[in-house]
Amino acid sequence: MKFSKILIEDIERRISENNSFDTIVERLKNARRIGIWGTGLAGTIIFEALRRFNINVEFFMDNDLKRLKNFACKGKRIIENIRDIPSDTLVIIACNVIYGVHNQLEEVGHKEYLYIDPGVIYYHRKDYDITEVIKKNSGKINEVYEILADDDSRKVYKNVLLHRAVHDLNLIWDIYDKNQYFGNRVIRQAKGCFVDCGAFQGDTLRQFLKQVGNQRYKYFAFEADHDNYQILKQYCEKYCLKEVYPINLGVWNKKEQLFFQSNSITGEVAGKISDIGKEGMAVSVDSIDHVLADIETDFIKMDIEGAEIKALEGAKETILKNEPVLAISAYHELEHLWEIPIWIKEINSKYRIYFGHHMWNAADTVCYALVK
Repeated sequence: MKFSKILIEDIERRISENNSFDTIVERLKNARRIGIWGTGLAGTIIFEALRRFNINVEFFMDNDLKRLKNFACKGKRIIENIRDIPSDTLVIIACNVIYGVHNQLEEVGHKEYLYIDPGVIYYHRKDYDITEVIKKNSGKINEVYEILADDDSRKVYKNVLLHRAVHDLNLIWDIYDKNQYFGNRVIRQAKGCFVDCGAFQGDTLRQFLKQVGNQRYKYFAFEADHDNYQILKQYCEKYCLKEVYPINLGVWNKKEQLFFQSNSITGEVAGKISDIGKEGMAVSVDSIDHVLADIETDFIKMDIEGAEIKALEGAKETILKNEPVLAISAYHELEHLWEIPIWIKEINSKYRIYFGHHMWNAADTVCYALVK
């Protein structure tokens, strides 16, 4: 029996057992009162999503009292003491399970709680049946599953797809590896010439510098968002990082100017092109093949909010010529879970394909590709 058939049967069985997204929404709508534990980005995203479902949130809470007091609470009540949570409240936990918030709640006798994946609930569309999309693409899913290089990757791949359909965070916690891009089972260490597409404010750069030690390196940091680029540039100047080259460009398949949607929560550049003329954030974009034409690259990392396919098209010659290690985010669109590995193999069939997952929710699924 092929993998995709087994997966579809598993999804349909899980939905019939009330593990579906609709069942979770129904539980929220039937709750007498709701509070959100978590004042980070996850809590904000979940609050905005619930508002679209006409589900009222009464209060916020967080272990970090300093952050809680400074939190823009959307006009909602703040609760500082866990014992002050009303007993008839369904507490939505909007943070990593490793913090053990559910244990804290149970210790005070509160058993009505629910972990929610912020990305799944925020981007949920009634007109998008994930089970049907998986059925329609079962051939491509099988193709990817059969080329995966190890059993761990196959487990990651299945769990991520299943979680997307039934919203069971236990599937994600079972495969979660905090070491993203390198320092993990697939890639022990990054070195040489590193190309960071979606450098943000230098989070991957800091990780790279910490492990590269005294080895020689070059680091090209592409960041499309102007504000993030300025913070990144200031960081490099502050620490005299002469081998780090911040580049205020989006990565694409050719040189042009595009208008991207901005993230409604963070205000930053999102990966989807604005479909309303020239409305959106104006972003200059270019290809890796053009900008780094004479650079011998060792590693390409991409986390560019859904623009990964176009960026890979624009790195085709570099990938063929240098065969760099690839760490490509494959979570922004469901279809990227099969489109990205298939595209990489089409560019260069010598690549071995792996998958890793590096966040407590649906974010940060990475497709790794290595020749050596």
